[in-house]
Amino acid sequence: MPYDIAHLHVEYVRAEPPAVPTGFWRGVGPNNNVFAIECFMDELARKAGKDPIAFRRAMLGKSPRLLAALDLVAEKSSWGQSLPARTGRGVSVQPAFGSFIATVVEAEVDAQGEVRLRRVTSAVDTGIAVNPDTIVAQLQGGLIFGLTAALYGEVTVKNGRVQQSNFNDYRMLRIDQVPPIEVYVIKSGEAPGGIGETGATAGPPALRNAIYAATGIALRRLPIDRDVLAGRKSA
Repeated sequence: MPYDIAHLHVEYVRAEPPAVPTGFWRGVGPNNNVFAIECFMDELARKAGKDPIAFRRAMLGKSPRLLAALDLVAEKSSWGQSLPARTGRGVSVQPAFGSFIATVVEAEVDAQGEVRLRRVTSAVDTGIAVNPDTIVAQLQGGLIFGLTAALYGEVTVKNGRVQQSNFNDYRMLRIDQVPPIEVYVIKSGEAPGGIGETGATAGPPALRNAIYAATGIALRRLPIDRDVLAGRKSA
């Protein structure tokens, strides 16, 4: 939790499907936590009548590296500029694995509930950048991995068997669906942080918040439900 919140109490309930073994996914703990925190922050910002980035800025005084990443991604993503109808930008920030990353996803939702990714922008302070090209590649790949999961990554069980078997029925984000992904590496003299998992955990909450901005629908679980976005059923 990077935010300055005076009174904080956290509880959780472990809930897993019976008889289905589960394991770690790329991103481990931040997968669930970043999604929960960053989606809730957007709902709080809306309730307070504030811009989502401005709302976060006001609570990041104790995390200057994350605040710098947020300021940079706001600039580079054209945050605040007007967008067409049913199009929105969503932001997420996270301190994870010793790195500090802020991400903005721009997405469009059509009347049938289909989501089109238009643009993804990330700014990261991962300490000393030993190989900047590797940092960019890891974040781009991780973002595609996480956005794929947010859009399509559901595993279902029927009669005791997983129904998905390969990429024919477990869909991946296809090359023509991948938007421009811009990654900005902040120069830093701090110790190097991890970068292999931060992209995967950054994409889903930023996409969810873009959908929230575009439609006003607050999704609480993934993958996204197109029937909810099209108004065919309630959230």
